[in-house]
Amino acid sequence: MKSLTTFFSFIVLALTFLPASLHAKDPFDLLKTESLGAFKDGTPAAAVTKALGDPAKKSADQKEEATGDWVQTWSYPAQGLKLTMASAKKGGAKTISTITATGACKLATARGIKIGSSLAEVSKAYGDVESKEDSQKGKSFVAGSIYGGVIFTLKDGKVSEIFLGAAAE
Repeated sequence: MKSLTTFFSFIVLALTFLPASLHAKDPFDLLKTESLGAFKDGTPAAAVTKALGDPAKKSADQKEEATGDWVQTWSYPAQGLKLTMASAKKGGAKTISTITATGACKLATARGIKIGSSLAEVSKAYGDVESKEDSQKGKSFVAGSIYGGVIFTLKDGKVSEIFLGAAAE
């Protein structure tokens, strides 16, 4: 019995001193709280059209094999937004699954980053959730995960594109 108690004590002690990276938060947690302006993962289509109107362009409803969802791309070029809208069935009620913001977009993320923000500003705002494995120095900064997070594309040290959602399945 004493050896079993010693063994469990050792395990508890070992887990206590594991590197902090092994205790990291779930990288998908960021996607649950992150937004671009009033838009986030799961925002209903009705809220999108109420805020932005009808999209300038809407793609056909297509089955996305990786997720099984039916998706459309809604384009709002004047606002610098492209939204992937998804539903469980063809023609079903859509919600936002990804957001891509470019040049004309004036919206900021939940942590205050927008198109034109510097890499230093991104690092300060998202350094605690950076995926160093996925970020590419000087080219992109991945907050959370490529499987669910925010990807900041950089050009000349400034944010040129913001992608919110899953970039990989």
